[in-house]
Amino acid sequence: MLSLEKLIERSGKLGSLPAIVYKVFAVMDESHSTATKIGKVINDDPALTARLLKLVNSPFYGFTAKVDTVYRAVALIGHEELRSVVIAASAINVFNGIPAELVSMKDFWKRSLAVAVTARVLAAFKREKTIERFFIAGLLHDIGSLLMYLKLPEEMAQVLQQETSNGIERARTEKEIIGYEHTEVGGGLLKKWNLPPQICASVRYQLEPGKAPEKEQESAWLLCLANEIVDKHFDLETGSELEEIAGEIDITVWQQNKLDPSLLSTILEKVQQQFESSKDVLIS
Repeated sequence: MLSLEKLIERSGKLGSLPAIVYKVFAVMDESHSTATKIGKVINDDPALTARLLKLVNSPFYGFTAKVDTVYRAVALIGHEELRSVVIAASAINVFNGIPAELVSMKDFWKRSLAVAVTARVLAAFKREKTIERFFIAGLLHDIGSLLMYLKLPEEMAQVLQQETSNGIERARTEKEIIGYEHTEVGGGLLKKWNLPPQICASVRYQLEPGKAPEKEQESAWLLCLANEIVDKHFDLETGSELEEIAGEIDITVWQQNKLDPSLLSTILEKVQQQFESSKDVLIS
């Protein structure tokens, strides 16, 4: 059985962001970075260019005039949001070859996107300065599972079988069968990708936010709430609020996020809008 460290170490190209992502980030981080410089790098990747323009012209951003060049798109959405778009447009295509009997990739990314937009909406309600980091954390919150499906397919098949037949939660079963959870894998993989500590820690501790380092606890609690909202209140098939409530969210999770549960309907309305306006762009 692969240890957690060996699994991440041997993830190779299957567990790496495309080179274009790091090229874009390198230019963005230059002291004299400009929209023109960044745009030139993005233009070298036709697939990324197409997705960027399609997303920027969607209701997700709501610009009234058509944005027809990458340079204009970069200037309009700013560096922080650009990081989200670049990662979102690239990460979805990273993992290939996962057995269909283990996971439907379309369903996987639909749920991941729903958690991402929910985290983004929650961060906006909390008036966080960099809400796009929460979008990235939400989109990649379950990325550890994909690496486990790829590298440990037999063990993960056992995990899913026990989860289905016995109703035991997946993380607990992973711990029993494999020795570590998908959140530990995800946090370690994102650290390998050199993503910010806030994102890595929120993914790692989303199931147990109270155990996160003090600086990252707030982010972990927010991702925990985003997961709960999607699981219990959001219909992934219709992109709308569930007609039957799957279960109430623990009041502690709301309190840790300093948010009132009465905001739920407003939150879900905004989640629905953002989910629908980005789904067809990001999930092909």
